[in-house]
Amino acid sequence: MPEPTEQTRTTSIRRRRRIIGVSVGAAVLLVLLLGWLRLTLGPPPGYSTNVSIALRYVADDGRTYSCTYDYSTPDDIPMPASVARQMNEKDWSETGQLMYEWTRVHPTDSARRELAADDPRADPVATWSAAMDTFIVFPPWSVETDTGSTYVLRSEARDGSNCEEGLR
Repeated sequence: MPEPTEQTRTTSIRRRRRIIGVSVGAAVLLVLLLGWLRLTLGPPPGYSTNVSIALRYVADDGRTYSCTYDYSTPDDIPMPASVARQMNEKDWSETGQLMYEWTRVHPTDSARRELAADDPRADPVATWSAAMDTFIVFPPWSVETDTGSTYVLRSEARDGSNCEEGLR
C-alpha cells in the first residue's frame, strides 16, 4: 500500500476541518434558534387540574347522558385553594338536568346567538357551552404576577363525555 502524500494528507485535514466547522456552526445556529423560540414563545406552562365537575341528565328520549369536566390552571398562576375547595365541595348532582332543561329553551348557533327553540340551526356544542357558561360559575379570583393581577382557567371534557349528544 503506497504511503499518503503530503497533498492527500492536507486535503484530508481540510475536509475534516470543514466538516467540524459546519457541524459546530449548525449546532450554534440550533442553540440560538431554540433560545429565540423560548424567549418569543416562553416555556410551555404546566397545568394542574384543580376542579372536576361531573354532570348528568336524562333527556327527552329517556337516555342518560353524562360528562365530566376538569378545570385546570397553570402551575405558575395557580387557583387559590379556597376557590378549588368551594367548587369541588359544591353539590353538582342536579346541575346537569337544569342545564339540559335550559338548553331546550335557549338553543344557540355556532356564533352563540340564541335561536328559537325549534330552529334547525341549533348547534349542540355551542348550546351546551352556553349552558356551561351560565351554570358553572367560579367565584372571582386573581393571582399577582410580575405583569399584574390575572387568572387563567381552562376546561376539558374527559373522554367518554356525551352531554352534547343528548341535544341532537
